[in-house]
Amino acid sequence: MNNTNNIYTKLHQIQSKINHLTKTKENKFQYYKYVAEYDILKALKPLLNEQKLTLTFSDETENFTAEKQKKEWTVKYLKKAILTNSENSQEQLTFYFWACGSNVDLAKAKGSSETYAIKYMLSKFFLMPAKDEADPDYQGGEKEGITSAEQKTVNEFLKKHGWGKEENK
Repeated sequence: MNNTNNIYTKLHQIQSKINHLTKTKENKFQYYKYVAEYDILKALKPLLNEQKLTLTFSDETENFTAEKQKKEWTVKYLKKAILTNSENSQEQLTFYFWACGSNVDLAKAKGSSETYAIKYMLSKFFLMPAKDEADPDYQGGEKEGITSAEQKTVNEFLKKHGWGKEENK
């Protein structure tokens, strides 16, 4: 198989194409903004399709716990994600991550824990940072290049570690 089509190259292509996500949804009870699962999937699905990668999820039921504490159910279980190269189904990456949640309804506790866990797994795995326009560090978009001070810091770091341009010898 051509090495340029391996699963790691495809993953790199997706990670390099994805931009940031903007927190557009608002929790009306606790007054914070968040990125919805739909926004993550909307950004990710076309890129998975383009790279011919399939992502599947399942529950590891032997680690499932559900406990009722006062009025709420708390669930905790391990989820499994498998990223498969559709051009070579033997080529897969498998990841495990925890899903935890609580609600007065056991089914809702499981559903919200799953949504939350998958949403954050995808945003972290595919390197999709979430930006909030209300955040004072948000500057309304991506910067063009880096400043001369940032470039100087990068050059000093590279030189220190043997990667910098050699000056006139």
